[in-house]
Amino acid sequence: MKTLTADICIVAAGPSGLAAAVTAAENGLSAIVLEKNSMVGGTANMGMGPFGVGSRIQKNSMITLTKEEVFHQMMEYTHWRIDPRKLREYIWKSGSTIDWLEDMGVQFAGVAKYFPSAAPTWHVVIPEGGGKPGPRAAGAMNKVLYENALELGVQFLLNTPATSLIKEGDRVVGARARSTETGEEIEVRSKAVIVATGGFGDNPEMIRQECGYEWGKDIFNVRSPGVTGDGIRMVWEVGGAHGETHMEKIIWSEIPNCLLLDGFRQPTALVVNIEGERVMDETMIENASVTANIIDRQINKRIYPIVDNRLMRYYRRHGVDYPGGVHSGNPADDFEEGMADLIEQYPDFAFCADTVEELAEKIGIDPAALADTLEQYNAACDAHVDDQFCKSHHYLRPLRGKLYAVALCLGAYGSLGGIQVNYKFQVLKEDKKPIPGLYASGSDTCDIYGDTYLFPLPGNTMGYAVNSGRLAAERAADYIASLH
Repeated sequence: MKTLTADICIVAAGPSGLAAAVTAAENGLSAIVLEKNSMVGGTANMGMGPFGVGSRIQKNSMITLTKEEVFHQMMEYTHWRIDPRKLREYIWKSGSTIDWLEDMGVQFAGVAKYFPSAAPTWHVVIPEGGGKPGPRAAGAMNKVLYENALELGVQFLLNTPATSLIKEGDRVVGARARSTETGEEIEVRSKAVIVATGGFGDNPEMIRQECGYEWGKDIFNVRSPGVTGDGIRMVWEVGGAHGETHMEKIIWSEIPNCLLLDGFRQPTALVVNIEGERVMDETMIENASVTANIIDRQINKRIYPIVDNRLMRYYRRHGVDYPGGVHSGNPADDFEEGMADLIEQYPDFAFCADTVEELAEKIGIDPAALADTLEQYNAACDAHVDDQFCKSHHYLRPLRGKLYAVALCLGAYGSLGGIQVNYKFQVLKEDKKPIPGLYASGSDTCDIYGDTYLFPLPGNTMGYAVNSGRLAAERAADYIASLH
């Protein structure tokens, strides 16, 4: 077995581990990072940018949202079930972290919202090589963090997953790992360890055990390779307390992410379930996590938003009510042609029909039930009053043209939680006392939304990952200094 030594050992090189590595080096610590995969960045390579409040970019854009406002919004959203000191540490750090990333070389396109009623907290990264931001843009941020960590002397062992933590007495003093390339066993001896392994989104069995979903049937979450709950398991093995676990639920479609789907995520759609019943005030469909909760309640964990060609003609002329935060362009442009292609490629998830009865049969809904629902809905639109779910009359537009629908499923960005930490990001035992030398950050510890991701404050999961990595490294540096 090869033995290496460092001041700090960081388990995994996602955005949280990368931020921790740079921060540790900035504090004069030697650091070794153990990474399971052949590349760094983790799930954040699929994202677009982190949350922040009080950044230079926001100030220059005359955005006046305050840390205090965000703090109260998040605490009220979770009914004060989360640790307010930890949340405060994160929020108060977040603006300076955006500045820190920018000074390091990360380029941001600006600050954005997920949807019209959300707050402008999403600092969207410009992709490597330039161009319009979109999915995977944050890979450029991870690359900058990685390159800066290397320049500061951080040692990365890629293709080298940690297998266990080393505990002597009551202290954690390192980690064991094994190279998947050579099979060599490695022991990293350190004064502190930060676990930042990103959750268990790539572990269907753990998803079933911890959250009760069958992957591929009940839920279709992002499966970032290697994110299998290793860090959570290792922490539990050395006495870390079992924290709350949730899936970070969102709307999902088996149709690949495309602009056309934004045409169905409009407040003027009629949203029904497999029983042909309307299930929501459709203005809520802008909020992907709240809509995911609605999907979760359905028999087959599906909903079916319905629009018609008359509505799409209106949107071509006037633009959509809810512009997408990920795609640019008008989804109503070339809508009919695009739907024809989707129906051919995904006949179980995209549908069109000239009559409501025909549409119901294609989806698998009882035709009489769907016809009755559409009749009642159109009557409400004609009366400009929605007595069922109180949708604003601004979005009550009857559907009497050629009908289109898609199936939307329950998805998730990944998992949340599993490891209990305090506001210093020290791992806690069941008695709420910290395990000396052991810290954790990122999605393994993320419980700041309660059970539902807070979409009105966008960028939070990536923001929490980066900021908790920084905060954990700073606290670990204080701990290491206290040992001398």
